[in-house]
Amino acid sequence: MFVSQQAITHVNLIRHGETDWNVERRYQGTSDIPLNGKGRRQAALLGESMRGESWDVMYSSPSQRAFDTAKAVAAGLGMPEDDIIKDAAFMERGYGVAEGLMAAEREAKWPEGNWPGLETWEAAAARSMTSLHRAVKENSGKRILIVCHGGIINAMLATISHGEIGTGKTVIDNTSRTTIDIDGDTWTIGEVNNTDHLQALVGAD
Repeated sequence: MFVSQQAITHVNLIRHGETDWNVERRYQGTSDIPLNGKGRRQAALLGESMRGESWDVMYSSPSQRAFDTAKAVAAGLGMPEDDIIKDAAFMERGYGVAEGLMAAEREAKWPEGNWPGLETWEAAAARSMTSLHRAVKENSGKRILIVCHGGIINAMLATISHGEIGTGKTVIDNTSRTTIDIDGDTWTIGEVNNTDHLQALVGAD
């Protein structure tokens, strides 16, 4: 439970740029897959679109696809790369031995939907929400960026919205931005999955 705050805390959740495994629709999870060429362009456009914005602190999943996206954002903001805080709690849901497989391959091996090393959605949501609460508590009234993963963003949205949106319901695109405001104990979800900065890529591929 939060102590009542004097000012609203603003959080922006950003998904990493595209990877080859995203394109191939492979389970990515904790596997450290880099951005592909399009993903790097997406991240650069995102960073460029954020020039002039003011943010106090940025957290990132340590996965290179997220951290490289965070570095592009930092470049746009004029924030030193060393100021980005890596937090493993914002890593993607772990898919265990299914990582690297496509859905059809996974279903052929484990049709019951439970395979070795699979992290539950409840566990992924719990760890990410714990770090989100900590970030808000340590930066009350400030503006916080968190660069992470689609599954984790959806898990947090599902928790905050009590299942109205998020996991199983909401699409989170590469380098999209999702806003959350925290005022005391009240959490308000604003715009979800904003990709306006990617208009330059429409029809380019």
